[in-house]
Amino acid sequence: MTEVATLPKHVHQTSLDEAMLVLHELDRALSFHLQWLQNLHRTLICIEPPSPDDIADDAHCRCNFGLWYYHLDRELLAQEPGIAELEAPHRAMHDSARVLLAAHASGGAVPADAYEAFMSLATDFKQRMRSYQFQLIQRVCSVDHLTGVWNRNYMTMKLAAEAERARRSRQTCAIALLDLDWFKHVNDSYGHVAGDRVLHEVARFLKDNLRAYDSMFRFGGEEFLICLPDTDIAGAEPLLNRLRERLAMTAISLPNHGEIHITASFGVAALAPDDEVTLAIERADHALLYAKGKGRNRVCAWSLSGDFLPPEPGHGSGV
Repeated sequence: MTEVATLPKHVHQTSLDEAMLVLHELDRALSFHLQWLQNLHRTLICIEPPSPDDIADDAHCRCNFGLWYYHLDRELLAQEPGIAELEAPHRAMHDSARVLLAAHASGGAVPADAYEAFMSLATDFKQRMRSYQFQLIQRVCSVDHLTGVWNRNYMTMKLAAEAERARRSRQTCAIALLDLDWFKHVNDSYGHVAGDRVLHEVARFLKDNLRAYDSMFRFGGEEFLICLPDTDIAGAEPLLNRLRERLAMTAISLPNHGEIHITASFGVAALAPDDEVTLAIERADHALLYAKGKGRNRVCAWSLSGDFLPPEPGHGSGV
């Protein structure tokens, strides 16, 4: 499957809202953990009797974090391995705390090595939670909220990494820009909600029909950028033409408006090992303009010689 953002399920606005909810819940969970840690230290330092919940064999299920964790939706845990991975370190921390509390209850001093082991586990657990929160934030901030594909900010980082890989391997990478033909007519005829649905469905189509190692990004408006690693112009053109033909044959269902078909124009350029990413994108954009000027629904490539013809007079980039 094409590389796209990896939020749970197919990433769209609802999934992003769910991710934000997970972030909020993790904040609550971290607060529960810190409060429990504070109470544990109070028990040890002030020589207070331990809570029965903390010395129970299932103490990890009885603290506020455990009560939160074990009431989470099982489907969410399956979709978010980062949350599921918190269980084992949380339980190990409670097992270690029980050793401290047992020593405390016996009236003896808490062994230094047992305390250090506990603090190491408690710190590790907190760091794991913070790390997972950071991963979620990165994912949410890197995703286009409408289509669920990577956004333009993430594209810059991804293409820079791909350019560096191309320089090391001395392999050419193809950069393709596609623009949906006459997209303004969709908005004008059916409304912007329908237009948003078309963008979402086209993004899903591209995701399902590109190669597993290709990457795609929302470039802006109705434009998408596709990165085709280890692919030269000769290899990219037939691949993109098959994609273009399949898209044209794909019916997109619009609520209250039946089905519509939409086509796309493609401009492709090579990202050679010694090329700058911005130059490759600029060349792909010129090729896209030429494709639209020649009548749309076609693939045009920047010539390897750099001798590129502009759109025919009277033809703009289209809408």
